[in-house]
Amino acid sequence: MRITKRALVPVSAVAAVTVALAGCAGGNASAAGQVTYWGAFYAPSTEEAFQEIFIDGFNADSDATVDMEVQELTTIGQLTETAVSAGEAPDIIYSDGPTSASDFARADRTVPLDEYAEEYGWQDAFLPWAYELSTVDGEFSSVPASYGSMVLYYNTEVFEEHGWTPPTTLAEFETIAEEADAAGLVPLGGGNAGYQGMTEWLITAVFNAAVGPEKIYDVLTGEASFTDPEFVSAIELIQSWIDRGWLAGGSESYFTTDDTANVTGLANGTTAMYLSGTWSFSSLSEVFEDPSVWGWAPLPSLNDAVEPGVFPLAIGTQLSISTDAADPDAAASFLDYLAGDVDRALSYTARTGENPPPLAMSADQFPEDIDERTVELYTQIPETTNVGYATWTFFPPQTDAYLISEFDRVVTGDITAAEYLAGMQEAFDEEFDAGATLVPFTPQGRD
Repeated sequence: MRITKRALVPVSAVAAVTVALAGCAGGNASAAGQVTYWGAFYAPSTEEAFQEIFIDGFNADSDATVDMEVQELTTIGQLTETAVSAGEAPDIIYSDGPTSASDFARADRTVPLDEYAEEYGWQDAFLPWAYELSTVDGEFSSVPASYGSMVLYYNTEVFEEHGWTPPTTLAEFETIAEEADAAGLVPLGGGNAGYQGMTEWLITAVFNAAVGPEKIYDVLTGEASFTDPEFVSAIELIQSWIDRGWLAGGSESYFTTDDTANVTGLANGTTAMYLSGTWSFSSLSEVFEDPSVWGWAPLPSLNDAVEPGVFPLAIGTQLSISTDAADPDAAASFLDYLAGDVDRALSYTARTGENPPPLAMSADQFPEDIDERTVELYTQIPETTNVGYATWTFFPPQTDAYLISEFDRVVTGDITAAEYLAGMQEAFDEEFDAGATLVPFTPQGRD
């Protein structure tokens, strides 16, 4: 689940959201042995599976009881942020990644989880990079509940019809785009209608494929700058796609095209390629009339200096426990039930296509009924050393907020790539100097 994020809502805005929160079950409504949880789902079948596997399963196996309230998928992030600010959050607090979760932790809205991490063995259960990112100022503060990456999606029948194969280089990518454009297709899906955060899906893919993980790591550790030529060229590359009408059909349609339109475009053969997250595995199978014909491929290299096939690591759901929770022990027990068991997590993935938690898992643990494309993904990622950094997982909160909001001005041509990146570096510098950045993993092969 990857929907939205933003900084905590100012206290002055709390009154304005009280009406919006009316009817939502807040954490203050819980009691000992009871846990409140907000969930959001792409399809009724996904909600049904979550209810059966995690909610009903936990309630049957535990002395505690979880009460799930279902929210809209497109607004659960914003609703959670306003609820936290108003002191009306559920016991389990949703974030769309470590960046947002760190905001809650540093604002003392969530409780440290170190003693629960020791009790349930989370440091050994979760992949090291994910466990480290869930630590804020030395305290384990949230549980990573799903992880994936950015990939290139396509329709296998459309590619076969045109004689295309998934591109691995910028030249191959642009050849397909040119031929798709000539054939009347939208070469590359994109846009941010309905959810402005779609912008960072695109930028995460392009930064990792055109700038490369090594350079991104240098910026995140203060050894390089977003204003360096590699980043400027990456944003200018996106601008060139917009100017040629390749990305979402151009600048005007960028603001009127949403994720559903892009997935539908792939399904009906009017969109050639789409750079999006692996959370789309579930929605693609829902939208395609024949789910067997959607395909994915690792990101192509968009710069000769970057190795093809980079997987930006991304945590899409991060869960914390509210400081107002009546029974934190029961909430922690549910978090372990939800994210700490490989077999249970993979049974949900097999049934829904949703991304599993970042747990150490082996090939023989995948259920027989799981989609082979999912097995391929979660086999390739652990085996490769070519991994990178998703912006919502590794960038600090205000830098990430700037990256999303100000890119609209790049699309409209109101600011240049260099001006956009100068502002991004300024936001990052403030957070870096304040010690508000997260700790990225060191690129493999570097001491």
